[in-house]
Amino acid sequence: MMRISPAVRLSIGLVILIISILLLAQALGLSPGAEKQQFEIRKRTAETLASQVALSIQRGDETLLRELLDSALIRNPEIKSAAVRRNEGTTLAQTAAHSENWKGADPKTSTPTHMRFPLFMNGEKRADFELSFAPLSGENHPLFNIPTFFVLIIFVALSGFIGFWLYIKRVLRHLDPSAVVPARVRNALNILSEGVLILDKREQIVLVNLSLLEKLKRSEQSLLGRKASSLGWQLDDHKDTQYPWLLALNTGTKQAGVRLTLDTPNNVQKIFRVNAVPILDPKGSSQGTIAVFDDISELEEKRLLLEKTIKKLADSQIQLKAKNKELLLLATSDPLTNCLNRRALHEQLEGKFEGGNRKSDNEFCCIMADIDHFKRVNDTYGHGLGDEVIKMTANTLREIVRDQDLVARMGGEEFCVILPGASLEIAQTIAERCREKIAAKITGNVKVTCSFGVTSIRLGATSPKELIHQADEALYYSKEHGRNRVTAWTTQLQEKGK
Repeated sequence: MMRISPAVRLSIGLVILIISILLLAQALGLSPGAEKQQFEIRKRTAETLASQVALSIQRGDETLLRELLDSALIRNPEIKSAAVRRNEGTTLAQTAAHSENWKGADPKTSTPTHMRFPLFMNGEKRADFELSFAPLSGENHPLFNIPTFFVLIIFVALSGFIGFWLYIKRVLRHLDPSAVVPARVRNALNILSEGVLILDKREQIVLVNLSLLEKLKRSEQSLLGRKASSLGWQLDDHKDTQYPWLLALNTGTKQAGVRLTLDTPNNVQKIFRVNAVPILDPKGSSQGTIAVFDDISELEEKRLLLEKTIKKLADSQIQLKAKNKELLLLATSDPLTNCLNRRALHEQLEGKFEGGNRKSDNEFCCIMADIDHFKRVNDTYGHGLGDEVIKMTANTLREIVRDQDLVARMGGEEFCVILPGASLEIAQTIAERCREKIAAKITGNVKVTCSFGVTSIRLGATSPKELIHQADEALYYSKEHGRNRVTAWTTQLQEKGK
């Protein structure tokens, strides 16, 4: 049995459809030559009526004649009026408005709209039978009042579009693009966990494996024959300007690791990493592409969750560091002056005397300062002003000393300053400047002075306690010898203190 190919079947169907459209146009009087057919029909109608009119005249029955004319108009909508005219020009019988409709008629010949037939009796012309018709439909269509040719074009276009659309839609249901893929290949692709699309050289989908159908939440029938780029993919990486399968098709090279996103029908966004390779013929020309879709949506979700967690941890660490810094500040600083407290100062000094292995070039000095007659200030002006005097003293010390120097409040009105890398002469100079600055300031209408004692690590101290003790001895000497002065420690001061 001979098998008819799909192309032949499609061609036969289109030919039958075109013939059907033309036959329908012919039946509606829209085809070329319809005017001539219509004119012939009018002639035959007029001839038939003329013979009937002649018979009624021959019988001399005028009533029958008038009824015949009236019924002719009723049975034939195209006839506008009719009349029987005697040879001398008077009418024997006529319908309404015939005089008006007959105006413009050719006096000698008949036309498609005005027909005249002579009536003979006994070989002698007795009268003329006149009929006026509406214009032929070939000139203007009676419904749309435009040339019939244009009506024909519009009719063929609309009916052809509707007919072809219905026919092609029906044909496409029976055409299976996936038939070009062998069943064994389809089965092998369906086993894969990655999604697979096979596209022809026009980018039309010819195969979708089960994994991708499940991920896209679509049916195979809704995808076959469609262009892959029409599914709503979005390029996640803005450096790519074309879909990977189009690049593979156009360039003939493999495309790998292209990120695409797609919103599925259930409003879930899927993220894919796509690889595409061209399908080449023996001549090296691209005949299509195979695109592999690796669903990384869950992986991306976990990555984003991990990033959020890491960010939260980082924020927590920043907050923890801030809290620790705040706690450290509270633990190491004096709340009234924000200077180091006694414990923090000793920790700093312990590092400089660590293990007794201090380097000989690691020079630093210590200054002890004490506000003169501070108890008198408290007793006379109150502790509020006393606190202001203490804060003024601390601020003045910080203004004069260097950035790397340490200022600590040892308790009450007593302060200690550590000057890393400073010689005894520099320490004395700084102490003197502090003394002058404090003595020049007025706090709440009160002026105070300070006494200072200075020592250096090079003077033999082997521990923080001994270093501070030396500075204290020098301070005591300043107090005992008039106050408001700076004294540097010497071994003689140690002997006097014993």
